Amino acid sequence: MRIAAMHSGGKTVHLRAGHYQAKIVTVGAGLAELTYHGRHIVVPHKPEEMPLAHLGKVLIPWPNRVANGCYQHNGKRLQLAVNDLASQSAIHGLLAWRDWQINQQSASEVSLTIFLPPSYGYPFALVSEVIYRLDTTNGLHVSICTQNVGEDTAPYGAGAHPYLTCNLQHIDSCELTLPASEERCDERDFTTPHLLAQTVIDHTFRPLSPDAGWEVRMTSRSQNMSTFLRSHQPWLQVYTGEKLARCGLAVEPMTCPPDAFNSGISLIHLAPGEKHQLNFLIGSE
Repeated sequence: MRIAAMHSGGKTVHLRAGHYQAKIVTVGAGLAELTYHGRHIVVPHKPEEMPLAHLGKVLIPWPNRVANGCYQHNGKRLQLAVNDLASQSAIHGLLAWRDWQINQQSASEVSLTIFLPPSYGYPFALVSEVIYRLDTTNGLHVSICTQNVGEDTAPYGAGAHPYLTCNLQHIDSCELTLPASEERCDERDFTTPHLLAQTVIDHTFRPLSPDAGWEVRMTSRSQNMSTFLRSHQPWLQVYTGEKLARCGLAVEPMTCPPDAFNSGISLIHLAPGEKHQLNFLIGSE
């Protein structure tokens, strides 16, 4: 394992296990690259560059958006910075552009940690850890764990923002399989493999059986490969990556839907001392 010098992405950690290789950047505890047999299975970015569309970042203490950046907690109105002008919302938490610290490392695994101090918009204290572990058979295991180290119960959600790809093949020529859910993105039923073609998706799904686990899979016949993301999270955001010229599909496991700080749907109330963990797996076949 090698660690490069500091750059705009922080530091770069190189991981290897069998035919899998990964690059992790400390800014945003981000996944900058993941390959299998030398072929890309997530959309990569240069570690020294600021990626578009939260590419590969960890989303804490909320995924997706908080409408107008405003929410109520214990009778108090709290205001977050509105950093997505198109939707007039606070997007993807507070840690995607913060530099995390390398805690432990080996040839195939790295642990990154960060302290989130109280702020005016989010007056709660958290410590988060992200563990990336490559497995020679299954792929990249990702664990996101957060503990409330403050004195007040904190509203909390988490997620991640990888983009699946079949070696950067345009997704229009790939087949997509989604888990069964209560929602459908259009007239197509992607619970069985269907060609994406020109289908545009930017939709939140609630898998019908998250406790049993679910899988999103994308397959390219021309590349003779499939990529997948598996998790047990109750919510899933899928986006066809128009900001990235549709070279990848955002598959975001989430603990809660958009604007959960206001709706309360699946919102985690993290008590002082309490921990929460989110896990998912990315691989290729």
